[in-house]
Amino acid sequence: MKTKQILSLILCLCIGFSSNAQFLKKLKKKAEDAVERTVLRKTDEKVSQKTEKTIDDATSKKDKSSNENKDETNDSKNQSEITSGNAALEVNTEAKKEFFQEDVVIKLHENGNLNQTQYFDADQVAVRLEQDNQPKSGYIDSEGFMYGYNEKGGAYEKSSIVSLQSQGMMVPTMIIEAYKLPPEPFMASLQKQQDQGVTPNPFNGIVEFAFVYEPEQFRYEDFKESNQSRGGKSFTKFEYLNEPGYEGSYVLFDDQDRLVEIYTNKKETGQSMDMTPPGESLLQYEYKPVDVKLPPAREVKMQGQGMMEMVFGSFKKDKNSDEIDDNDYDTSDSKGQVKAVKNSLKNHKVTADMLPESYDFDWEYKTKMVMDSKKNDAIDMTILFKEHVTYHGAEIIDKKNKDMGKIIMLFDTELNTMVMFMDLQGNQKMLQMYPIPEVKSDNEPLDFEIKELPPKTILNYNCKGLQMENDKYIVNVYHTTEAPISLSNFFSFGGNKKMNLPDLDPRLVKQFSNGLVLEMQYIDKKKAKNNFTITGQSLIEKSTVIKKGDYKTMDFFSGANMMDKN
Repeated sequence: MKTKQILSLILCLCIGFSSNAQFLKKLKKKAEDAVERTVLRKTDEKVSQKTEKTIDDATSKKDKSSNENKDETNDSKNQSEITSGNAALEVNTEAKKEFFQEDVVIKLHENGNLNQTQYFDADQVAVRLEQDNQPKSGYIDSEGFMYGYNEKGGAYEKSSIVSLQSQGMMVPTMIIEAYKLPPEPFMASLQKQQDQGVTPNPFNGIVEFAFVYEPEQFRYEDFKESNQSRGGKSFTKFEYLNEPGYEGSYVLFDDQDRLVEIYTNKKETGQSMDMTPPGESLLQYEYKPVDVKLPPAREVKMQGQGMMEMVFGSFKKDKNSDEIDDNDYDTSDSKGQVKAVKNSLKNHKVTADMLPESYDFDWEYKTKMVMDSKKNDAIDMTILFKEHVTYHGAEIIDKKNKDMGKIIMLFDTELNTMVMFMDLQGNQKMLQMYPIPEVKSDNEPLDFEIKELPPKTILNYNCKGLQMENDKYIVNVYHTTEAPISLSNFFSFGGNKKMNLPDLDPRLVKQFSNGLVLEMQYIDKKKAKNNFTITGQSLIEKSTVIKKGDYKTMDFFSGANMMDKN
């Protein structure tokens, strides 16, 4: 069994906090989706019903928006003086040069037709766009400014709409979904750009993919690997598996592990919520010298840009790149996780009617979690549980948002469901359900060393300690058998039968089977920002009852019965 699976079990006390954060992120994403749709309509009406919605719409929007908004661009309030040169390259130059290391020509095809060619110059960190329906070239610089020629004004204009936080994420995310690329490496790259204070994905992902993706990121069960030969050259091909409707699609790398093709052949799925129409799409990458010279241009603001800047803000560039550790962005242990979560949500069939009428608890165990990277922002977490049941609860207390109300996350492992019971201000009580992601099991042996730690006293209980360590992690756990209760399902996530755990080390069984964990220290040897410590603060016998009938159901994912009363 992989170490990360054991660690995921050890970290089950923390899962509530993560789930709450994901819930809020999903709400934010809905708002971003709405803004993105508005931008797409404003910038490229002609391709809104085609697959180019995720490609041409992202890369040539400035050319079209220049003409659509010429009344606005003639407004002196939205214009600036014409400037020359590549001022964008003067910002975060080192970080940009580190990422964009090679010239590349990218051809975008749809259904056998070449729609656009992009010429990327690594020295200038800039792109020139060429397409038949545009008489003048378009350009994009490394700060996300998009250049288009204004026929009436007889000059180039540039807009910084892409430098908004939502644009740097949303457009590439749409393209990733259209091409069914693994999102984990892209999201890690996005996070690194944010941490560096760099404008995220200024080229809408099309160029960035060449420097994000490599063969190793496709070596898991969703792809079939094979060797190919073309024109005397060797290639590595990854064909899509487990992706209904995308049979025949593939990703191709050359003998230098460089991305050279992304091909999808999407069939009609018949799903009403499918936003990408059927057809063939192909991105081709050719690595050869390119020369791009940005034209003199006047900066203008697109229609609605001011409102978007107020909502999302321009990207802040105040981070210290010296603090960046590349190990923090390694996704080798998270392959396929995003898809697994999506599938869990899609296949989750539990409804509020299937929940018991109430959940009752006998004990209240208060803990404190301190992240090494945020030592001043300790998190209070209260664990609610009752022995010999298949559920437990966790209440996260965020001191910064203590006036927002109370949220209890309940894990019902019989239904494989996490239920959020939210007591909000104004006496609003709501519940929301999520699937508990299944942990993949295998027959690999436990690959960490275990040794005993010196005993210590916590909450007046004598505790024994064990240390589990491998080349990536160190986990120190202190455990007592003197407490009046035991959390015996600590390693089995509430007895989830689907996990099919192998035989555990006898030392683990002896240490944890009949007791309570009172302290846990997690040390990530490669990602120090992940380090944290959880310590027990108090354990009291206290009755708590959560009645389902007191809450309205938020059917967040299906959209049906959004606020039905149980």
